[in-house]
Amino acid sequence: MKISVYAGLMVAAATLGMPGARAATSGTALATKDMTQMLAAIAHPDYAKFVAPASPAFKASVDSTKFAAQAQAIDSKIPLGQPYTVKFVTTQKVGAYLTYIFEVTLHDGDQVLTGLTLEKGEVAGFHLL
Repeated sequence: MKISVYAGLMVAAATLGMPGARAATSGTALATKDMTQMLAAIAHPDYAKFVAPASPAFKASVDSTKFAAQAQAIDSKIPLGQPYTVKFVTTQKVGAYLTYIFEVTLHDGDQVLTGLTLEKGEVAGFHLL
């Protein structure tokens, strides 16, 4: 499956570095909760739900006026409106940042890797790999 990157939703390094305000939770549990929420927000375009767990810098990098169209474009290639499962696979550390890697298994058996970078309990990066 070939996935195109859509500017505004695939943000990463530029959004890192902002302080977080959410209560301390296990990194894996928090990342899994956030990834599940953000994928659901793409499936049923919901900008507020997508950026709810995000840092101020991440929120600023996602254009609310373009979110619905971008979410629909992603959903047309990765049908998140159909049943899917999210499974934590591993982490990847790059410098000071830790990215949680997930395997998303779609209703037809296809799989997509996704990544979520947390910094101080807030989403600082979201990636479809």
